[in-house]
Amino acid sequence: MMRLASAALLLLLAAACQRQPQSDPAPAPAAAENVATAAPAPGDPAYIAEDPALARLVGQPAPAIKLQMVDGRKLDLKTLYGTRPVYLKLWATYCIPCRAQMPGFEKIYETYGDRMAVIAVNAGVGDDAAKVRAFAQQYDMHMPLAIDDGALGAWIKLQATPLHIIIGRDGRVAYAGHQDGPQLDAAIEKAIAAKGGEPVAATDVASIAALRPGDMVPAIALRNSRGQRVELKRGATPRPRAILFTSVWCESYLKDTEPESVPKCRHAREAVDRLAGSGGVDWLGIVSHLWTGPQDLGHYEAEAKPRIAMAIDTDGTAFRTFGIRRFPAVALIDKEGRLVRVVGPDETDIAGAVAALAPHGGQRMENPDRS
Repeated sequence: MMRLASAALLLLLAAACQRQPQSDPAPAPAAAENVATAAPAPGDPAYIAEDPALARLVGQPAPAIKLQMVDGRKLDLKTLYGTRPVYLKLWATYCIPCRAQMPGFEKIYETYGDRMAVIAVNAGVGDDAAKVRAFAQQYDMHMPLAIDDGALGAWIKLQATPLHIIIGRDGRVAYAGHQDGPQLDAAIEKAIAAKGGEPVAATDVASIAALRPGDMVPAIALRNSRGQRVELKRGATPRPRAILFTSVWCESYLKDTEPESVPKCRHAREAVDRLAGSGGVDWLGIVSHLWTGPQDLGHYEAEAKPRIAMAIDTDGTAFRTFGIRRFPAVALIDKEGRLVRVVGPDETDIAGAVAALAPHGGQRMENPDRS
C-alpha cells in the first residue's frame, strides 16, 4: 500500500547529490584506526545521498542544548565543548541506513570513545525511550543514548537520518553528513588531533514545552502539498477540532523494519476517514517532515485519498508542541481552543475518544466503528 509514497521516499534516499564540502581538506586517518574502508555506494543498504545544504552548518557555533538521556539524566552539551570533540549521531530505530551503519558506529565508539564524546541521539520521531532501549540491546550499542525533543533536529533543520555531526574542541561544527566511511573517519581524526582552546559561545536553541490537557493550543504554521501555508489557528472555533498525526511512509517504508506499526497507521487513517464524514468535529492531518516534502505529500494524497485536509509539519513544531513521538496519534481540541487529550498509537477506539468531545463543546456523534 502507498506504493507512490514508498517510491518517492526511496528516490529521496537514493537521489544522487554532491558530497558535502568541508571547511578545508582533512588528513587521511591513521591506518591502524581507520574504521571504514570505503563509502557505501547507491544500492547498498547503508547508502544515503549526501545533502549539500548541510555545508551551512560547518563552522557554526554548536548548539546549547540539554539532551534527554535514555537513563533519565540530562546532558548539557555546553559542558563538553572545549574539553574534547563531540560526535552526535542522529538516527531512528526503523531507518534502514541507520541500522546498516550501527556496527560501524559501535566500532567508532570503541575506537575513539576515550578521546571524544560519542552520543547516539535518537531523532525522537516515531520512537520513544522503550523502543530505543530495546533497539540498543538488539544492536549491542554501548555508547550513551539520548532522545531529541526536537530542539536539535530543528537547529539542524533535520530532513533525514542517519546524520553525523562532529563538533571540534573549539565548539564549532567541523563536519555534518549522512554517510559513514572514509570522509567521516577523516573528520573524526582531524577533530581529535586539533589543539584545544577557549570554545566559542554556543548557539542558543529555543525549547518548546509540550502541551498538557487544558492548555491553549497555539497557532502553528504548516505547508500543504502545493507548498502553500496552512495555519493551525489559536483560540475558539465554531466546532471542536481533531488532528491526526502520522507520516506519509508509515504504511509503506515501515513494512520492512517496523511491520507492527503498519496496521496501526492504516487503522487510524481509515477510522479518521469514517469520522470525517460524521460531522461535529473539524479534522486536519499533520505529517512528519522527515523524508517528506510537498511532492511526497501530494503522492500520498493521490494514493490514499484522505477525506481530511493534510499538511506537513515543516520544522517539527507541531509534533513538539503536542508531545508526539510515536504515531499515529490524534489530538483532540475543544471549541475554546484547549487541548483535551492525545489518543496514542496503542489506543484503538479513536471514534470513542472523538465522541467524548461532546462534553467539551462538541455535538454528540454516532460512533461509526460501533454501528
